[in-house]
Amino acid sequence: MVQPAPRAAASLLSRVARRQPLNHSSSRTLAAVLGSLPVALLVGIALAAALPLGLEQRYLLGSYAVVPLWLGLASAVFLAGSGRRAWTALGLLSASAALVAWLALRLR
Repeated sequence: MVQPAPRAAASLLSRVARRQPLNHSSSRTLAAVLGSLPVALLVGIALAAALPLGLEQRYLLGSYAVVPLWLGLASAVFLAGSGRRAWTALGLLSASAALVAWLALRLR
């Protein structure tokens, strides 16, 4: 089998790299690592406060939902186009979850 020359392989790699620029953003990574867990906890609290079930069932469903929500949010944050959009989405989601939790606890 004939091996390609190193120069040809390097030019091929550089063409591929030029076609697909890397979109690494430390802000999105920080949003996934640091921002997704508090939002997932707040959504779990809102879920536990708003469900029309008994206290034990609400607590269990709210606490069981935190880990899948955390993983889903941490994965979905990377789909944002920029770090600002990721943090904005997390902020809006946490504000709406806080409002739902506050209203649900006020109306009980």
